[in-house]
Amino acid sequence: MHPSTDWYGASTTDLARWGLLDRVLRERCMDGVLADRALPEPDQLAPLRLDWEQQHNLTSPEQVEAWMEQHGLDGEAIDRMASRSWQWLLWCQERWGSELQTIFLKRKPELDQVTYSLLRLRNGELASELYLQIKEGEASFAELAQEFSEGPEKQAGGLVGPMPLTQPHPGLARLLQVSQPGQLWPPKALEGWWVIVRLEALHGAILDQAMQERLLLDEGERAIAQLLQQNTVFGD
Repeated sequence: MHPSTDWYGASTTDLARWGLLDRVLRERCMDGVLADRALPEPDQLAPLRLDWEQQHNLTSPEQVEAWMEQHGLDGEAIDRMASRSWQWLLWCQERWGSELQTIFLKRKPELDQVTYSLLRLRNGELASELYLQIKEGEASFAELAQEFSEGPEKQAGGLVGPMPLTQPHPGLARLLQVSQPGQLWPPKALEGWWVIVRLEALHGAILDQAMQERLLLDEGERAIAQLLQQNTVFGD
């Protein structure tokens, strides 16, 4: 890819040096995808334009005019800026909307969230003793974790999460997947540690409106990444 100087005189080397190249490439790629799309209908555009003006602290027509003059843009350019995210989501919906259920089920393990208590020790005998104290109610999990746990969870009384179910160690994740909330497991050997774990809560992901938008936008980002790999955004 050869340097280009059509961005306020900046070359691709300049943009990379400033840490802006990836962002500029992404935005230009998105512009290419949305180039032929018409603006939303007036009733759809009006709230988008209002949101954009509020985000830029433009509270009067005079301020909007001054902003356009300062940036060398006209009203249509502002309308396109205001509706850009909306149009991008709509494009993603048209592209992957019919596949959302499949995408959701495929990604559900990483979307599900888990909260659990963890106590880890190098000493297996001490782990067994502490497990019995927790099981018999002689001491709380949090108290013993704060005193004895040898991992960073010590600072939070052993409480970990919420986090994606794919984030814990695979052996620990499998244990949590088959647990019921409140279930306490005897010490398990895991890569040189003895761990005591109790599932506190499993937050199963649901395909609501927010999740649908997240999945659609994730697919859109993957599409942009694939286009950028072709190195065609700035041309040869």
